[in-house]
Amino acid sequence: MMMESNEANESTESTDVAMTFWEHLEELRRRIIISAITIGVFTVLCLSFSKPIEKVIMFPLGTSMNTLIASAIDATIGSEGSIWGFFAITMRAGTSNVNAELMKVGPVEAIMAFLKLGITTGILLALPIIIYQVWAFIFPALNRQERRFAVPLFLIIITFFILGAAFAYFIVTPVVLQFSAELFPEMPNRWDLQNYVGFITQLILGFGLAFELPIVMAFLSRIGIINARGFREKQSFALLGICVMSALLTPADPTSMLLMAIPLFVLYQLGIFFAYLVEKEPEAYV
Repeated sequence: MMMESNEANESTESTDVAMTFWEHLEELRRRIIISAITIGVFTVLCLSFSKPIEKVIMFPLGTSMNTLIASAIDATIGSEGSIWGFFAITMRAGTSNVNAELMKVGPVEAIMAFLKLGITTGILLALPIIIYQVWAFIFPALNRQERRFAVPLFLIIITFFILGAAFAYFIVTPVVLQFSAELFPEMPNRWDLQNYVGFITQLILGFGLAFELPIVMAFLSRIGIINARGFREKQSFALLGICVMSALLTPADPTSMLLMAIPLFVLYQLGIFFAYLVEKEPEAYV
């Protein structure tokens, strides 16, 4: 009776999951439309607020790593009567803003930069819903055991993307801008607005995607393409690939490439650990 019940449940699950090719295509179309509408709504909302967008643009120019660290100390530990407070004051004393001026070099320069920033922000805000649509499309094809990991994996993907984007915006961008502004000090820093916005959005999206490396490694290990031991043995090739990826995903300057390559190699080590956790045990043959 139990076997019949299990067979009935399996047949019910397979009936629920079974879809024709056209039904899959229609479901995919519906998910894409929902994602596109979500991006459009968030983009319009972002474009409706010009002042916050202006602050987002100017933040990396007026904020250095010293200021961020000092503010973090004030918010978490406090700045009065402690060695940490003295450290925060010292950090602020050495702070210098990026000595650069943004310029609009054409009649549509501000419009294009405004649209680029609004669309990028809209995509970032819509990302959780987009990823959910991808999972909702894939979810029916998963078995019962795989479905248990769907929600945690969804949250991990979102978390790692946010960590990468935040790392790019709050750490990498100020460091790279400060480094660039101090090169050739005899020349004034007058930066094109559209290129500047493109630089920031490229860094944010590039780092957000790059921080998904441990998830990709765990997935490859789970489906049996390569295990944790294989990842460890190919670390030298991985380092070369990370350098190439850093060159492609960041603007063409050594500082931003290094600031991506170093965390990526650390994430590669984390990916080896993730791969070890999820890899399937080799089947025993009798």
